Amino acid sequence: MLRRVRGRLARTVTIAATLATCAAPLPAHSQKSSSSPPPKQKTSVFSSLEADYLRTFLERFPVVATYLGAAGLEPAYAALDGKLRDYSPGALHAEREEWTGFQARLVKIDMRKLSEPDRIDASVLKAQLAFLVRNLDRRVHEKALDAFLEEPLRGIEFTLQGMAPGASGARGTAAEWRGVAMRAAAVPAYLKTALANVRRGTSGNAIPDRRLITAAVDAAESTAVYFEKSLPEKAVSWGASADTRSALSVGCPAAAAAFRDFRKGLLDLFFETGGKALKPAFDRDRFAVGDAEYSWALQNNLLVVRSPRDLHADGKAAVAATLGEMTALARRIAADHGFPDPSLGAVLTALGDDIPKTDDEMLSWYRGACRRLVDYGRKTGMFDLPADYKLDVVFTPAPLQATIDAAYYPAPQFREDGIGQFYVTPTGNDPAALREHARAAIASLAAHEGFPGHDWYYQFGRAHAAAIPKIRWLTPGGVEDSASMWGDAMSSEGWALYCERLVGEPRPDFPGGFYTPEERLFQLQNQLLRDARVVVDTGIHCGFMSFEDAVNYFSRNVAFVKGPVSADPASNPDAAERAAVASVRREIFRYSKWPTQAVTYFLGKAEILELREECRKIEGPSFSEKRFHEEFLLEGQIPPGLFRARLLAKARARTGATGAPGATEVGISR
Repeated sequence: MLRRVRGRLARTVTIAATLATCAAPLPAHSQKSSSSPPPKQKTSVFSSLEADYLRTFLERFPVVATYLGAAGLEPAYAALDGKLRDYSPGALHAEREEWTGFQARLVKIDMRKLSEPDRIDASVLKAQLAFLVRNLDRRVHEKALDAFLEEPLRGIEFTLQGMAPGASGARGTAAEWRGVAMRAAAVPAYLKTALANVRRGTSGNAIPDRRLITAAVDAAESTAVYFEKSLPEKAVSWGASADTRSALSVGCPAAAAAFRDFRKGLLDLFFETGGKALKPAFDRDRFAVGDAEYSWALQNNLLVVRSPRDLHADGKAAVAATLGEMTALARRIAADHGFPDPSLGAVLTALGDDIPKTDDEMLSWYRGACRRLVDYGRKTGMFDLPADYKLDVVFTPAPLQATIDAAYYPAPQFREDGIGQFYVTPTGNDPAALREHARAAIASLAAHEGFPGHDWYYQFGRAHAAAIPKIRWLTPGGVEDSASMWGDAMSSEGWALYCERLVGEPRPDFPGGFYTPEERLFQLQNQLLRDARVVVDTGIHCGFMSFEDAVNYFSRNVAFVKGPVSADPASNPDAAERAAVASVRREIFRYSKWPTQAVTYFLGKAEILELREECRKIEGPSFSEKRFHEEFLLEGQIPPGLFRARLLAKARARTGATGAPGATEVGISR
């Protein structure tokens, strides 16, 4: 049975949606976004529209504003750091009118008169507005329980992460701590509105999936504990002022009580008396969005025109191909090591015995892998790394340890301060948990979350912030939850998965790339995971697979479970396989909440590879991998299909080639 790869099931940012009170109108920010370099001046009409939309978006989504560091655009935006999104009926009605108003202004603009970067921005704006209106019309706010529960905690954690360290362990300014206290104080009203929305949804057929309901009840209590205990303790240890601690001493208990009241409201609404079982009307699968909605999300959010059925088949073919590669490599590794059993599962299990003895040793292995990767990047010249480039790899902060394994948290993109960090969760020196950190499994995870994956992606973006339009960093609906657009993941997650492959590609002086054969096997296992996600995500949301079908497929093809796969713990006598199936169930639940998110890794990587090879073919010997990477990253956090033609045109211009970009379908290629 295959061990679970540490970090394989982690998310880049384990964070959440946005709700609460909208601020009074804030001034438009004074910094003008620009591309690098714009062919012509931004037209005043579109410039005004873009600035108005940016301001309105940040006001409506204050937690996203905190995540992005909106105060770096305009100091007045700091007021948003003390707010949560307003999901009251009146606010949502006004919000929809704002989005449709922007749509009406956009349709009047003659796109032919815009510069190419502005045409891309106009496409981004069109897609974001369509998504925001559709979310409201689908009444996502009446059933997105994960968004309601996570937003307050994540909004505060974003502020805490951005706090600069001071003397003797102190962190944060008085203004930052004031925002934390205000956001905590906003929780009771926010949750009261959220519960009213959920009740309204049950009478209007906007009902959450049964698994989401059960998970929300558990999450409400754990989040109450965060406000009751973890946040006040952090305020003390980080040297918050007496005034802040006094404010938190009132706001935190009230927030904790509100989460428990929200939990009770869910129990009363959805559960039989006693809270042990869901009422029959709510004990149903409701996660599938259907083929039509899934197809709309693919086309609007990700710019992918392939059908869900075709993607489902492509995913299965990719799984088979990756398993073939892994099986052949496992035989080679078994021969090199003298392993008696050359089967894939046996080889992975044998390699999984090389584990750290302690958490400190585990962290040192991750840091060592990141140092090796940075050194490899300098030697190969695939990136132009500044001399002072630094990648922070640290233990996950206590409040986040229950929610992530290993993940990257970026610094606020619109601010110059703050540090992005690669978090690794300590195990308490638990030997069983340390087995999730086998030596050979660490390298590809470090390439994905650290360098040249997420850390370089976001550090490069911040270093070139003036050249990337701000609209391209927005995350409509939230940062990461079931109400999120996920338009960003085609670029960011696709980039990180591409980087796992990139460092393993043969190159001069490094015929085997960065990885040892053992590390390469685990990199392929990570690829297998993303291949299988395409199968199960399209499957469960478009009716090709039931939830149990997806659990079985994933258990057999990714976790290599050989025994019974069942929700009944007693069905499989092997404890390790039971644990693997339980982990798979959590993964499929994650996909069930966020249709199309799970496919973005695979699709984004494929589009980057396809684009790179097209540019290489056009430019021939003059092709520069470093230049390609920089031009790709300078387009910002949007689906590659939006700027594909622009990059190909640049490649043609360098070689003097003429002709329109090819009509290659946006989709997947291997």
